Amino acid sequence: MSSLFKSVVLFFVLLLSHVMYAGTTGKLSGRVTDKSNGEALIGVNVLIDGTMLGATTDLDGYYFILNIPPGDYTIEAQYIGYRTVKVTGVEINVDLTTRHDFQMQEAVLEMQEEIVITAERELVVKDLTATTATIDGKEIQALPVTEISEVLDLQAGYVDGHVRGGRSGELAYWVDGVPVTDVYDGKPSIDVSKNTVEEMQFISGAFNAEYGQAMSGIVNITTKEPRESFGGSFTAYVGDNLSFGNDVYWNVGSFNPSHIYNVEAGINGVIIPDKLSYYINGRYIHFNGWLYGKRTYNPQNISFFDSTNAFVEFRDPEGVGDGSYVPMNWNDHIFFQGKLIYNISPVMKVFYSLIVDKMDYQDYDRNYKLDPDGNLNRFRTGYTNLLKFTHTLSNATYYDLGLSYFSKDYRQYVYKDKYDPRYIHPKINDSQQLYTFKTGGTNNQYFTRKTQTALAKFDMTSQLGMRNLIKFGLEARFHQIDFNDITLRPAGGDELNLATGSPYMTPLVMPLSTPYHSSYQHKPIELSAYIQDKLEYKDMIINVGLRIDHFRPDGVILADPSDPNIYSPLRPENRYNDKNGNGMEDPGETYTLEAREKFWYLPAQNKTQLSPRLGVSFPVTETGVVHFSYGHFFQIPVFELLYRNPQFKLGTGTGNQGIIGNADMRPEQTISGEIGFKQQIGSDQVLDITAYFRDVRSLAGTRSDQIEIFGGSSYYSKLANGDFGFVKGIILTLKNTYRQGINYSVDYTFQTAKGTASDADQARNALAEGNLPEVQLLPLSWDQLHTLNGTVSYLAESWGISMIGGFGSGLPYTPRKTSDVSAFRENSGTKPYSVYADMRVYKEFTFSDYTLLFFLRIFNLFDTLNQSDVYNDTGRADFTTDLDRVRSLNPSLYGINTLEDWYNNASYYTEPRRIELGLTFNF
Repeated sequence: MSSLFKSVVLFFVLLLSHVMYAGTTGKLSGRVTDKSNGEALIGVNVLIDGTMLGATTDLDGYYFILNIPPGDYTIEAQYIGYRTVKVTGVEINVDLTTRHDFQMQEAVLEMQEEIVITAERELVVKDLTATTATIDGKEIQALPVTEISEVLDLQAGYVDGHVRGGRSGELAYWVDGVPVTDVYDGKPSIDVSKNTVEEMQFISGAFNAEYGQAMSGIVNITTKEPRESFGGSFTAYVGDNLSFGNDVYWNVGSFNPSHIYNVEAGINGVIIPDKLSYYINGRYIHFNGWLYGKRTYNPQNISFFDSTNAFVEFRDPEGVGDGSYVPMNWNDHIFFQGKLIYNISPVMKVFYSLIVDKMDYQDYDRNYKLDPDGNLNRFRTGYTNLLKFTHTLSNATYYDLGLSYFSKDYRQYVYKDKYDPRYIHPKINDSQQLYTFKTGGTNNQYFTRKTQTALAKFDMTSQLGMRNLIKFGLEARFHQIDFNDITLRPAGGDELNLATGSPYMTPLVMPLSTPYHSSYQHKPIELSAYIQDKLEYKDMIINVGLRIDHFRPDGVILADPSDPNIYSPLRPENRYNDKNGNGMEDPGETYTLEAREKFWYLPAQNKTQLSPRLGVSFPVTETGVVHFSYGHFFQIPVFELLYRNPQFKLGTGTGNQGIIGNADMRPEQTISGEIGFKQQIGSDQVLDITAYFRDVRSLAGTRSDQIEIFGGSSYYSKLANGDFGFVKGIILTLKNTYRQGINYSVDYTFQTAKGTASDADQARNALAEGNLPEVQLLPLSWDQLHTLNGTVSYLAESWGISMIGGFGSGLPYTPRKTSDVSAFRENSGTKPYSVYADMRVYKEFTFSDYTLLFFLRIFNLFDTLNQSDVYNDTGRADFTTDLDRVRSLNPSLYGINTLEDWYNNASYYTEPRRIELGLTFNF
């Protein structure tokens, strides 16, 4: 990675005066006048308490302050001859302008004290030109949630991990101004503990030009900054899943507090007064999960049919398990964040942040339900380092210079050492009975993947007059993806005598020329530039911008698509150089692998695209605004698709033999627009109605024609920009602010999401099953017509209760063909609807310098069995006609478990009730 860093540093130095940083701060502006006559006051000092930020009013009494971190502040206006005015509770949000006007009174001898005012929050944000949900840290703490992902689930337009009908991987994640999206699969490279969040923005409308490589939305998280005084908190809780009255889950009928436990601590303070401050937070959580297996068998167990055709369940005593219940979707999660801020001078500041996210876990594989120790273990480690220098050139202009590096290391295997002698011969996995869980064996995949990204950025923001806030810059991202996928094979060969042979194997890593090994390293580069202007008029706010993105894929495509496998060429001219022209492969004419590599591949081409963005907001009443946004959004397909099947290896039979990736795919595109109306109702409620559309084009897919392999008896599919879709919807939101301790919000989304395919493989899968790909727009797998989310809370002086709940209409599924119907349209059936409710109750005790808070959280309060997956013959998770059909077959086909066990699939349901009890100590 050293060469990567050298490239970053070189690029950073060359472009030091031109590049970009995403929004992590807000703006405060207003006007100061004399209360008695309304005339402007010139030269008034407006200061933000606890910071070095401030401004002086101009000839017309106006002021503005830029680069303010999000949070609640006290601001004050000071002017000789006038009483000082302090305003508390002024809220600053990322990328938004908070307006506050001062009216000052002349001071007299009898009235020297300052005036203190509590700010009223602006319910209708007038400069919000695209749909944006802003959730501050206090709101997150009040909700019955444990992770940031659960906060996202509450947002309008977010359905089953998809934003406004987009595919997964179309949502970009930013933390403290840095993109932390893993370019391999589009997921975040790190998670952030919810207690470290100062503010989270979820932008689902047409976002500004400063944000790129996303088509559906942006999650922009700003973490907490150090405070001027020493303080901190400690949180601990325990819990478990507790469910009664159903036979779906194992081992959740009693409460065991050791199944979930969490410890978190954070401190902040000052090392050098007014110079160096810090914030540190660490968290460890163990989560047992709710999907259990039972250790009936050990991995080395061998079951087989003997010479009399009798089934032998345990060949050797060491194959017998201890019968204990074993969690199979558990995780151990460690979070750490450290921040240092050094104020070099009143106008220069250095910021460093380190975020570590480490998780060891398992994903449930029900095939190993009775042999749980044979299931894959998974390991994910993410690091983000951010170094940023901020220089305020004047009251109106500042810039940020920064370097960042983040990595995500992912591994999955049963044993860490790929040559571990405990790996089990694959013949044991292959010898299982039908409709029967595994009675031994290990998953012999050994997969590692590491994504590293280094960034160089510069962002300049300048206020030109009172109307124009200009931002411009460039960005460079240098990626490195290391991929290694191995299926371990037995050194002694594939055959094993189940009656006498050893279950263990000597693991062997096969060469890249075989189907059992794929590997690559690629170093793509992304360069981008943008400029945007926020025009703030009394009756209109306009956000307009333009972005340009350039991508260098560092990949190859086949020079001869009809002969894909370089290790086993089919076309004669690709196998040998016919020097004597006799049409035969003679000794000395065969190409070596190195020779073939020179003509086998062509380099993928660089890609460039322009993205215009426009957002407008203007008032139509005293407390109501109309907002409109429109933009073109491009995104490189996730690198998992670009570099898929890197050695272009396919099967050897007839028909369609598989899929290859395509490093030459164009960027995917979305044209997105929305129009909405937001109106304050009464003193504490806001109604927002927004209609939107998304025209999605050039999605990665396998809809293009199959490619014929030389010889004419087989084909394969190649990923290309062939899929498309169209999404439209309307969102209704009603929210209120705290009034007499009560707060609530309701979000309703009506949406249709249709397209040619829900994932890139869908068209090829249809061909492999003997069907033709769909040629019309069909419901996508996340096409939820009705989505309703709500929150309600009551906060008293020392206690409170909050609840969240939701309803979702059924998601689509594809019914199975029957004797009467040869095939159903893709996603023409509908699964059952889902409902949920979560609750949090707390009681707080306040002492002189600290508080102690006890809380209870209950997730899935009513223990609802929501069906997330279904059998395709009935459209239900709890019933299938296959049960009676299989019963009529030969009973020798199944034996160690009942058919009822086989068709009772706990992974088809969402999580049962979970209860957590804990305390928080603040000091």
